[in-house]
Amino acid sequence: MKTEVKKTGTGVRVVIEGDIDLHVSPELRDVLSKALDAKPELLVVDLALVPFVDSSAVATIVGALKRIRQWSGALRVENLQEAVRDTFDIAGLTRILGIT
Repeated sequence: MKTEVKKTGTGVRVVIEGDIDLHVSPELRDVLSKALDAKPELLVVDLALVPFVDSSAVATIVGALKRIRQWSGALRVENLQEAVRDTFDIAGLTRILGIT
């Protein structure tokens, strides 16, 4: 998994590349945690280059959502490939995560 963190005004965009599974979810958790340390108003997680996620990836992103809500921030997940979108749909998180 590769990540790129970009500051965007009052927000942060995290672009992720590669599969996100049980083995790399801790790395993703660290990246998102560091991005949230600045308490952005909006955290955008861009999954355009992610062909696969498992439940650990979903849990990691939900954990970031819980944390950003502590200061009334927002989290949005964007650019999902069909298989990844299906995983979030099955989990019932499409609307909660602002998936576009």
